[in-house]
Amino acid sequence: MYNSEQELAKACARGDGEARRQLYVIYSPKMYSLCSRYAEEKDLARDLMHDAFIKAYDKIGRFSFRGEGSLGAWMSSLTIRLCIDNLRKRKKMKFIDMDDGVEPVGELESEEVTGIAPEKVRELLMQLPPSQRTVFNLYFIDKLPHKEIARLLGIKEKTSTSILSKARLRMEVIVKQYLSNNE
Repeated sequence: MYNSEQELAKACARGDGEARRQLYVIYSPKMYSLCSRYAEEKDLARDLMHDAFIKAYDKIGRFSFRGEGSLGAWMSSLTIRLCIDNLRKRKKMKFIDMDDGVEPVGELESEEVTGIAPEKVRELLMQLPPSQRTVFNLYFIDKLPHKEIARLLGIKEKTSTSILSKARLRMEVIVKQYLSNNE
């Protein structure tokens, strides 16, 4: 019905029910996928996604159109913050500021992982502690720099790099165990 993100956002801000339905239809798969990376259970991921839409409907009047794709980016950012807030409220994330000499890691390189189904990779990621999983997701999947991760989580940039290094090492062990058990 609405031909551009800008028109859709403006109609949602006016409270247009059809626009809100269209926003949900367009963005709910991506938002659910995003929430499922941060939530331990499917029901919690679904609840977080619905909470994100309620928040989006409430705040969409503040959305500033910056070109095609900006509405999706805004929705993703809002959803990530909501998921992180949920983890904090549930006291699932604990960060210890430290400078343990661990340097940032590069891109995760594992040809073996490419042969694993995406649903299984998600399941393996859920084995990481919430703080490691969160930093891992923010860095590798959401492509945020450590400076932004640190700001979002209220930690030092060096702490983000340290947590990511530990998450990456732990994830490599988890993947190797999975592969050795499924040869």
